[in-house]
Amino acid sequence: MLSNREKDPDEVALAAVRETEKLRLAAIRANDTNVMEVILDEKFIYISARGQIFDKRTYITAVHSHGLTYSDDVDLTETGYRADGDLVILVGQMRGHARIEGEQDVYNHRNMRVWRKRGREWKLLAWQSSEMLGG
Repeated sequence: MLSNREKDPDEVALAAVRETEKLRLAAIRANDTNVMEVILDEKFIYISARGQIFDKRTYITAVHSHGLTYSDDVDLTETGYRADGDLVILVGQMRGHARIEGEQDVYNHRNMRVWRKRGREWKLLAWQSSEMLGG
């Protein structure tokens, strides 16, 4: 059993990622590419529920140019996680609205977010969304 002074490293990592995830959600709602630039890993990859693949540069460009614009009702939930050293995987749902190339999109996606510790900071390395059929 860990003493009060010793904390489970996975719990410490998970808490840090959850705090960074809050910043990311605020940045998504505000379409704030400056914050996204800091949070996304240089090796970031995102596969949307539509099957589009973005790296950091193409994702930031899409948001900055309003090719991808999130509404302020977008929400991320966490239904599960795995923490292992410098990796944390969050599993959950993304709900809300966005515009993709001007077309309204309603999000009801299951998703997985992979966070990696780089130095002292946690960065979003990968994000995968899948449409939830029938719900």
